[in-house]
Amino acid sequence: MGAALDITVEYLKIRKQFGKPIGSFQALQHRAVDAFTSIASTRSLLFQIAAQGEAIGPAMASALKAHASGEALKVTKSAIQMHGAIGFTDEHDIGLYLKRAMWLSAYLGNEAFHRSRFVAASV
Repeated sequence: MGAALDITVEYLKIRKQFGKPIGSFQALQHRAVDAFTSIASTRSLLFQIAAQGEAIGPAMASALKAHASGEALKVTKSAIQMHGAIGFTDEHDIGLYLKRAMWLSAYLGNEAFHRSRFVAASV
């Protein structure tokens, strides 16, 4: 997620529209900040779980996987949209981040599976 956002922010600084960088447009700034907060919340959850200093139980593992899967897809899809049409082509690497996020999201159970696993383990 972090690499996808870094690439996107660099693109927002370089790409010009109407004579100024598209990163100066408020709507794209808000999208970038939303992506940043998604990354920060995922890291925060990971650090909180790891800081407990004990083995991670199935409920917490599922909570982290569900949260990370959803946020990774959200961030990479937003990155594609902020790139515009070039983001959908194979000429730009940003599409690879979405494909990887999709694969990692599905690997060992998707977001919905881990949310239901979390609920079952918490009861």
